[in-house]
This record gives sequence, C-alpha cells and structure tokens, in this order.
Amino acid sequence: MALARTIFNLRLLPKLRGGEALSSIPLVSVIVPARNEERIIERTVRALLAQDYAALEVIIVDDRSTDATAQILASIGDPRLVVIHGDEKPDGWLGKPWALHQGSLHANGELLLFVDADVIYEQGAITAAVAHLQHRKASMISLLPRFEMRGFWENAAMPQLAMTLFSYIPTWIGERRQIAFLAVGGGPGNLVYRRDYDEAGGHVALRDAVVDDVGLARRLRRNGKRTEAARADAFVWLRMYHGPREIIEGFTKNAFSVFGRSYLVAIATLVLTFVVHFLPFPLALCGNVYAIATVIVISISRVILFRSLRYPLWNALLLHPFMTAIWFWIFFRSTWLTGFRRQLEWRGRTYDAAETKFGHER
Repeated sequence: MALARTIFNLRLLPKLRGGEALSSIPLVSVIVPARNEERIIERTVRALLAQDYAALEVIIVDDRSTDATAQILASIGDPRLVVIHGDEKPDGWLGKPWALHQGSLHANGELLLFVDADVIYEQGAITAAVAHLQHRKASMISLLPRFEMRGFWENAAMPQLAMTLFSYIPTWIGERRQIAFLAVGGGPGNLVYRRDYDEAGGHVALRDAVVDDVGLARRLRRNGKRTEAARADAFVWLRMYHGPREIIEGFTKNAFSVFGRSYLVAIATLVLTFVVHFLPFPLALCGNVYAIATVIVISISRVILFRSLRYPLWNALLLHPFMTAIWFWIFFRSTWLTGFRRQLEWRGRTYDAAETKFGHER
C-alpha cells in the first residue's frame, strides 16, 4: 500500500510550472514572521524582492527579536519592503499566529502569501504560484518545497516529512475529494485570496494553533473553499533545521498535537512505528522472509520518492531505520513534554500546551 500511495501521490499531485499565463496581476502581499532569524533573513527577503512579479509588497513582522534581525531588515532599502515591529502577544495567542495576524492587518493585497522566514524563493516562483492559483480556480494553494539537508542527522530525519505526505497518507484522494482532515498547508508558502482568508476567520481563528498553516487549509475547506497542494520543489527550498538538536526541539513542539493530543493515538503511533518501520530491518538480517519483503517494499518506495524529489539515493537505501528511531524519540518526547508535562517551547517562549490546538478544531 505504501508503494502504491507513493506512486499515486507523486503522479497526481500537480507541479508548479513556469511560463503559465496570468489572467490578471493582483497585488500579492507576502507576509513573513521573523523571530531571531539573523542567520537567514537577509537572503530570504532579498530573494522575495528579486521576484519578477509586477505587483508585490513584502511585509516582515519582526516578532520582538533579540538578535540582529531588526538591524539587518533596516539595512535593506526597497520601497516594497514593510517592516513591522510586533507588539507583545495578547493572552491566548501563540507567537507565530499573532505575528501573522499583525502582518495581515497591514497587507493591501488581494492575495496573501504566508511564508516562513527561512524559505528561499527562486526567480519566477510567485508568478508561477499566482498563475497556478488562477488556473486551478482554488482559494488557496500550498507550496511543497525542496528540503536542503546537510550531514547525517538532517539526511536521516528530514525525509520523514516527504514520506508522511507522499507514502503514508492518501494525499491525492484528500486533494480530489477536498477532505478537510487531509488538507495540506505549510510554512514554505500558503497563497490565499484575502476575501476567503477573512471569511475563514483569518489568524484570529488560529490564535492558539501550533500548526497554523495546516489549520488554515482545513478551515478553508470546512468553509466550502477549494485548497490544493502543489509541488514547488523547482522554485522553493529551505534548510528547515540545522543539526539534531534543532530537529528534535523543533518537532517536539507539535508532534503530540498532530495526534489530536490523544494519548491512545500517540501510543498506537509509537507501536506502529516500531513494528512496521524499525523491527523489519533487524529481522531481515536474521533471514525472516516477511521482514525481507517489507524492507524491499520500503526501500523501493523510498528510491522512487527520493529520486523524484532529488534527495540522495544512498539516503533512500540506508537511512530508513535511523529515520524511524529519531522520530520514535520525537513522538515519545513530544507526548511526554507537551502531553504529560504540558510544556510547549517555541522560539524562546513557553506555553501551557494544554491550551493550544493543532489548528483546525475551533
């Protein structure tokens, strides 16, 4: 089944393509939340300002950074760049949704493009995204990026995101049937019509959302709007986390919320992860026929997926059990810290995890 899902998802999810004609050129407001992003923010902003799209404004919300983010932004001179120095978040809000809400209040565009601060847009990306949105007649498209991975830990852990989307869930069915639960959204880019964003409640409705980007897609679908995911790996890329500590801490904050904060679902996921994705590898070395067959199917699925996404094939063949072990620890750690201990750490802020949601439940 995983092999079939991989093939169907890769074949049926649309790709962002250059050269498509625009039916109109609406103003696009790019909204980027930035909290302590001195490592990447200048490159991100300059790539956005270098786009060939004719009607563009770039709004950066400096979310009370304590590093050099504000100074770097001040050094970029461009009339299309608007820098907002964010207010302290009110009670009941998480930091990122609050920053995005503030950005939306300053946006003038008919289209809003919500982008994380570590995402790089290649030339032509926004033009291609707007053309795709117009041709597909959707309310929102979510751009699926290419992940840059360096070193053992990033190569081992980060493919989990692609495998979840392409190999573990029937994403293509969710897209065709517009199933809210299977709606796809992401920090690399949610391009949405302002009117539909407002009708769905904007980020006010997502104020306690740990995964606000997926939450927005689900809310739009529940409002009867059409959303789509589009492969944009030729136009959009990012290095999401640097090294094992950032990976583990970054995903710890939201893994338990993905389970709906259900201990039963979390335990079932841990058991399934161990039995299906880790145990077959040592059993295959002992000659177990069923385990060997399982390893072959997993490896073929990974090779097909990694080849399509331009990930290293040595990674596809060698690192699946290591990926599984890393994510087993992330799932367990998230369940313990954000579930039992109710501590959610995010960008230097600490929240009561029990007062947060995945993003779509309100």
